[in-house]
Amino acid sequence: MRKTERLSTRQTTSDESFARTPTGVRAKILEEIKHYPRSVDELMRDLELSHSTCSSAVNHLMRHGFIANLGVTSITRAGRRCIVWEAVEDPPQPITAPTRRDLEQRISSAIAAINAQLPRETILAILTGASHV
Repeated sequence: MRKTERLSTRQTTSDESFARTPTGVRAKILEEIKHYPRSVDELMRDLELSHSTCSSAVNHLMRHGFIANLGVTSITRAGRRCIVWEAVEDPPQPITAPTRRDLEQRISSAIAAINAQLPRETILAILTGASHV
């Protein structure tokens, strides 16, 4: 039994940066889907990729908001139903962490809002950075 805590080998900043900008196979797949919605089977055929490579890339693009289910199905070469994917016009932008100074300002504003007995929604907006007083 392990008595020490295992350190994470994942580098969050690298992962976030990598997710923001598809490269390699993911970029090729995204470009293909931007031109015309396609299924994994069609992408495999058109780009000459293995199923595992293609489906992994499509999964990644879907999880990070670059593509979405078109809402229709297609038939694979094996005769099975499959999802048709489309590119998302405005993929989500990465959220950057606020600086210490930003957090200090939000906390000070929130304390002032609490003292002024402002509504709870206003205080939450201040803390999340959606509003300032």
